[in-house]
Amino acid sequence: MTSLKAKLVLALISTSLLVVIIIAIMTPIMVEHEFVEHAKDAHYGRFQAAIERYIRENNSWDTEKDALRFAIAEENNRKLHRTPRNPPPMRPQGQGDAPYFSGLPPPMLRPDPNASDERPFAFVLTDTQGHILHGGKDYKIGQKLTEEELSGADSLWLKGRLVAYALSSGEPDLSTADLAYLHTLRETLFFSALGAIVFIIPFGIWEGSRLVRTLNHLTSAVNRMAEGDFKQQVPVKSEDEVGVLAKAFNLMNNQLREAYKNLEDSRNKVAKQAEQLRELSIRDELTGLYNRRFFNEEVKVLHANALRYGNGFCLVLGDIDFFKRINDGYSHVIGDEVLKQVSKILMNSIRNSDIVARYGGEEMVLALPNTSPKAAMEMMERIRKTIEQHPWEKTADGLTVTMSFGICDETNGEHFEHMLAVADELLYKAKNNGRNQVCSLSCSQVH
Repeated sequence: MTSLKAKLVLALISTSLLVVIIIAIMTPIMVEHEFVEHAKDAHYGRFQAAIERYIRENNSWDTEKDALRFAIAEENNRKLHRTPRNPPPMRPQGQGDAPYFSGLPPPMLRPDPNASDERPFAFVLTDTQGHILHGGKDYKIGQKLTEEELSGADSLWLKGRLVAYALSSGEPDLSTADLAYLHTLRETLFFSALGAIVFIIPFGIWEGSRLVRTLNHLTSAVNRMAEGDFKQQVPVKSEDEVGVLAKAFNLMNNQLREAYKNLEDSRNKVAKQAEQLRELSIRDELTGLYNRRFFNEEVKVLHANALRYGNGFCLVLGDIDFFKRINDGYSHVIGDEVLKQVSKILMNSIRNSDIVARYGGEEMVLALPNTSPKAAMEMMERIRKTIEQHPWEKTADGLTVTMSFGICDETNGEHFEHMLAVADELLYKAKNNGRNQVCSLSCSQVH
């Protein structure tokens, strides 16, 4: 596909060449037309002066005799002023010679047969009745024009009075000087057009490149924006439509960047709120531990992976010893604080891959993936001691808190609920054996 630069250059050059060609063609035609119009005006003026002179000298004009006498006088006058190739010697006019308007030309005005009969302009002049006074090329003196021909003629007026009609006849005759002038004009136009073409082509290429340069910047900026780079500005190097477009793009880009920033802030805010909502939906409000529903969903996956890959997996159920006594003896506020601090100890004591949740009341549950029974026993014993040795007296005078745990490491069951049931049995065993203990299927009790 042709590039925009090539199209612009071609359009500039084509338009300029078309203008040059039109000027080169029309100028000679218009100049020649002006020559003809000036020739007509000159003839009109000459004939008006001649008619005025005839009327002044003869005090008559409207008769057929006037028309004939004026036509003969003008013909003789024309022949007198033409330039013969070999002018004949002038002979003095004698007493017997005819007067100027006698109807015959005087001897000294008789035409030279060798003289040129060229006329600068083919022109017909008639009186007010249409009788031809000056014949031109296609008419004869004395001939009368038809009504149709007379209606297309120009009117000659003298002091507000219609005195004659005039119309062109045949093609105009241009003088040698006129033809030379037109030839010179054509040559001048030709070389001027050639020089203009030589100038137009590099100018068109330069101007096209200049116009396209900003458009290329715009295209590149738009492409980078499409790739995600919204920080784009294009240089403004002109005040024309392309410059206005560049300014509009820069303004739009600034507004788009601001809008994108606001949108990104809103998106981050919404994402943060969504995360907070998710956390609220999966966390216990009091302790901050995961709730039972989330724990069950996650343990299904961990249990399935343990069955599939044969990795160690343990479930632990824990319960705060004599928690009802704490609520009854110290108040529910102290009981809630105990739950919070025990939950904090549990969260700080497990690995990132482990899961701890509040399973109900004062009961906690832990999922320990990739953990052997021995490692689970050691971890829970360490947690048990941390809870026991925690400075509970800072929470309430005389307060002591311990916790019992049951560990199940059997992953043979089809569902993880079997492991929870076994861990629950072991928890009750720890309670029945004196509390503040960790019981496991694979390991002995540790106090």
